[in-house]
Amino acid sequence: MLVEFSVENYLSFRGNTRLRLDAGTIKENPGNIFYPIYMRDLKLIKCGVVYGANATGKSNLLKAFRFMQQFVLTSSKESLANEEIPVQPFRLTKSRLSYPSSFEATFIVKEIRYRYGFIISRKEIHHEWLYMVDKKKEEQLFERRNNSLDVDKRLLNEPKNKIDVLREFIRANSLFISVLAQFNVTLGLTISNWFSNSLVLFDGDSENLINHTGNLLKHPIYRERIHDIIKKSDLGFLGIEAAIKEKAAKSGLSESFVSFMFSTDENFHLKTSHKVFDDQKKFLETTLFDLIKDESLGTQKYIALLGVILEALIERKILWVDELDSRFHEHLLKMIVGLFNSKDNNPNGAQLICTCHNTSLLKKTLRRDQMIFAERDETGATSINSLYIKDASIRNDASFDKDYSAGKYGAIPKLEQLNLFNSSELENFEDI
Repeated sequence: MLVEFSVENYLSFRGNTRLRLDAGTIKENPGNIFYPIYMRDLKLIKCGVVYGANATGKSNLLKAFRFMQQFVLTSSKESLANEEIPVQPFRLTKSRLSYPSSFEATFIVKEIRYRYGFIISRKEIHHEWLYMVDKKKEEQLFERRNNSLDVDKRLLNEPKNKIDVLREFIRANSLFISVLAQFNVTLGLTISNWFSNSLVLFDGDSENLINHTGNLLKHPIYRERIHDIIKKSDLGFLGIEAAIKEKAAKSGLSESFVSFMFSTDENFHLKTSHKVFDDQKKFLETTLFDLIKDESLGTQKYIALLGVILEALIERKILWVDELDSRFHEHLLKMIVGLFNSKDNNPNGAQLICTCHNTSLLKKTLRRDQMIFAERDETGATSINSLYIKDASIRNDASFDKDYSAGKYGAIPKLEQLNLFNSSELENFEDI
């Protein structure tokens, strides 16, 4: 579960910018929050929806988290030993190009709250830290400043000689937490597993996600729920079937049986099952359509997301989705967000963080602390705040969708009137 993510001097984030998922003291939609076990003083929102004009930096929020995620998971790889760190500082203030970038996440794993972060430049890691809160007191697990490393061996629960050995594997461009995970130190695995269980998706991921949904169909718990959602989503077909044609041909087994024996993204197909009728509209049989060739892009995206949505809900993961509303009818959009906000469908504390333009969610679906707005100032820098933080005086019975569209909360494009043709040009057009 994510409590907070902050980033500074990366892409469009010049100053320290924080995404907060701790719930405010407001009372609307109480089902949209949950209380982590043994932390009754902490309330977290189940879903945060980021609004803003194009090019305000909404997508950069996801890119920043994905960078932190990937750096934690890969920085200790030997193949990257001589590589620069691929970090991109804020480019629109000249002095910021020489500043390091910082990333920090506060999250909960098995009822323990961790705060982990680092400050880096292209050449090296300047600072890295990890703290934990067990009960109420925050304790330092380790702190690294350049080549200096201070480790609390008691909290790491590792012998001194092992820590001394691990020091030798730390490079200027590799994180200590990555080294701990590489050598199967429990703490390192705990942190890296949390990052690997956070799913960050962009619109271009659909094809791979369709394969992922197909692979999940092998598991009864997923197969049953995927078909149940499809039946209730009015997509125009009965369900989906998975097939791996090449393996079926070689084994002599049916395609549907083989699809549950093998796991592969190569030559993997999803088919949609449609009813066939006679001229009197009497049902005759079913036929299969190819999901990629025959169905709409919106349907493809919906099926692609079903797998990771259910994976997040069932396995208590964090799902980040850029432009969740693209290609979706607003009713489907509300249904997806509703799955995460629901007490019955999200009993494990999964979280959804998404960017969106569709304002229908602002009508009673979200709390004020779930409405997050991204804005760009005159220097091109992005700021992010929930409506609750932005202006706590706004009443819970306000017309949020209309007020947002009217510009009362900012985060909308400032458009100027267009005059593409002057009067003489218009007269010339009349002669054509």
